[in-house]
Amino acid sequence: MPSNPYQKVSAYNQTQKAIQNEVPSTSREIDAHALLVCASRLNDAKSLMQSGDSKSRENLKVWSEAIRKNQRIWTYFQVAVTDPQNPLPNDIKAIIFNLSRYVDKQSFSAMGKFIPNIADSLININRTLAAGLSKAPPEATIRPISPQTNDVPTSLMTSA
Repeated sequence: MPSNPYQKVSAYNQTQKAIQNEVPSTSREIDAHALLVCASRLNDAKSLMQSGDSKSRENLKVWSEAIRKNQRIWTYFQVAVTDPQNPLPNDIKAIIFNLSRYVDKQSFSAMGKFIPNIADSLININRTLAAGLSKAPPEATIRPISPQTNDVPTSLMTSA
């Protein structure tokens, strides 16, 4: 048994920090990571709104910032799937575009009503899509992103 009872917690925290500091190497990993970060922020903001004074200035700021950051990610996805050079199949582009429109609608509703449960669908969409992006695509080679690449949002949501 460790002499310090907090040693296990400290080891857990160090492991979590190491995982969070890992740098994604493919566009799929970057997209999945961004979605998971936004889902986590939304979940934290939802919990804050449910546990504390949902009308306090600080809580409303955290809530609106989490919603805006998530919506910004989805705006990038909208831009990416409407780019004619995006190599994704048209049916996948349409699905992502429709999801992004739904995210916009829910985000505007969440900002106006400050109802924490509205974030549930946004969180679930982000987590589900991130899980799909975390799986290797069949018969595809995933290329690492080089630091010199000047990719624009077209690298978002691609199969490479």
